[in-house]
Amino acid sequence: MNEPSQKPATILIVEDDAASRNGLFEYLTLKGHKVFEADRLQAAFKALDYINSGSKDKIDIIVTDLKLPDGTGLDLLKAIKGGKVQTSDVIVTTGFSSVKTAVEAIKLGAYDYITKPVNLDELELIIKRIISNKSLIDELNILKNRLDEKFNFGNLITSSRKMTAIVDTAIAVSGTNSTVLIEGESGTGKELLANIIVNNSRRKNKPFIKVNCAALSETILESELFGHEKGAYTGADSLYKGRFEMADGGTIFLDEIGEISLKTQSKILRVLQEKEFERVGGNKTIKIDIRIIAASQDIEKKVSRGEFRQDLYYRLNVINLRLIPLRERKEDITVLIRRFLEDFSGENGKNVTGISKEALDFLLSYDYPGNVRELKNIIEYMTAVSKGGIADESLLPGYLKEKYSEKKEKKGSDLKSDPFFSKSGGDDFIKIPFGTAMEDAENIIIQKTLQMNGFNKVKTANDLKIGLKTIYRKLEKF
Repeated sequence: MNEPSQKPATILIVEDDAASRNGLFEYLTLKGHKVFEADRLQAAFKALDYINSGSKDKIDIIVTDLKLPDGTGLDLLKAIKGGKVQTSDVIVTTGFSSVKTAVEAIKLGAYDYITKPVNLDELELIIKRIISNKSLIDELNILKNRLDEKFNFGNLITSSRKMTAIVDTAIAVSGTNSTVLIEGESGTGKELLANIIVNNSRRKNKPFIKVNCAALSETILESELFGHEKGAYTGADSLYKGRFEMADGGTIFLDEIGEISLKTQSKILRVLQEKEFERVGGNKTIKIDIRIIAASQDIEKKVSRGEFRQDLYYRLNVINLRLIPLRERKEDITVLIRRFLEDFSGENGKNVTGISKEALDFLLSYDYPGNVRELKNIIEYMTAVSKGGIADESLLPGYLKEKYSEKKEKKGSDLKSDPFFSKSGGDDFIKIPFGTAMEDAENIIIQKTLQMNGFNKVKTANDLKIGLKTIYRKLEKF
């Protein structure tokens, strides 16, 4: 009978011994799986070619003997790795329990290695793990695809409902000519949101000019924005068209606009009101058609202190989009870590396959004063100094290692005082009082596992071997 929580798999058995093959076939069929058979390597290739080309089925798992009449299970692994046959998870079985062949099989991509005679319970546990991992990956891919289909997010990565609502508003106003003011702490993605607005606007094929106002002195900024005539000042040897003129017909992004001088502010106000200006040292009025997107960390404080013109603020603040700091959308941290690990592993030629639970727990609890930019720098550092495999807490940047130690000591102290936690032999346990109702026990297990995982729902679903949808449904019910 098929177990209720176990999704069936499509399995190909490659085994030349008829008795062993028939035994595996009967056992896996009784477990509810759909099973195909092959008695040698070439028969396996033919079965995979047939299923790949014409059948509705796709092989999820291959259980192959290492030694076959016309080759080895390693040859099958090499064909899968080389893309010659469809990708499947492979479990290798052999009567020759050689460490050398086991290591070679794993290096070639085998999911696991089991010796003969095959322990059927052990085989079924391996199959369950494969199916559980596939289900989790499928759920994450569905979520990612839904986001990708709905929005042109570019490099702004989020699964936060609040952030998605902000992007939703940005998309909605992108087709207008309204001025947009993007506010938020440093590193929250203000420029990325500006990119989204432009990429979804009617001006997307027109010039998109970016200016970091904080990086330029008053004199240079004025010349950069408005241009200058030949001879306007010492060193002005030729006519120079400024950024406003270069952006004509398109969009200009004024980052850190709160840092510009009051004199330059008055000139920008005129551009907003009249769509015109004069170059520095000139008297010819230049008409332009541009859209302005501005960004600042907290411009209202500067207005209240008289450092920023109130009339310009109101002109800029037609559409206000305030980005959320990373500490207030921690559900994004795991998604961002995964993306950054992939990106930096590729860039640096490092095969970093994941991050340890201890390091992830710490990164989920950290407040990120530098926001997404800081997290990106942390993962870049960890990837650069890694030798590959799982990145653990030992690879954290120096300034975080002391914080990690402090957090670990505090966590141990907190768990000791929690009546639902206990520790024995170095392992953590969740205590369920005798007589607790089943529903209440389930509630305690899910809530405390979430707490242990830094409220990472994906990790909790994986640990409890239940679907991510189940976690959300249970939390909503609780």
